[in-house]
Amino acid sequence: MADIRYADDATLLSLQNSKTSVELEMAHIMNWPSKKKMTLNLLKTVEIVFRRPNVSHDLLPPIMHSVSRVAVAKLLGVHLKHDLHFSQVESVVSTCNQSLFVSTA
Repeated sequence: MADIRYADDATLLSLQNSKTSVELEMAHIMNWPSKKKMTLNLLKTVEIVFRRPNVSHDLLPPIMHSVSRVAVAKLLGVHLKHDLHFSQVESVVSTCNQSLFVSTA
């Protein structure tokens, strides 16, 4: 029987003007689990690029192989949008508030 282990969530943040490319950092992340005899699930891996709404798509970094680019990503229970609007956070807070009101009444 094979012993398969999975790593928990990891987050890679990279600045636009970083000296190290996102591709190189991603290669390190992809290499680490194999050294630890673990598996990286690329089906659950997403990329979000934070940008101003008026930025042309021509200025965005190239899409990484095997990683889907999304407009909204969930990180530690918070939904982050590419333009940093927090409408979904307000929805979650509203739902929590309603649950608290119901349970304390």
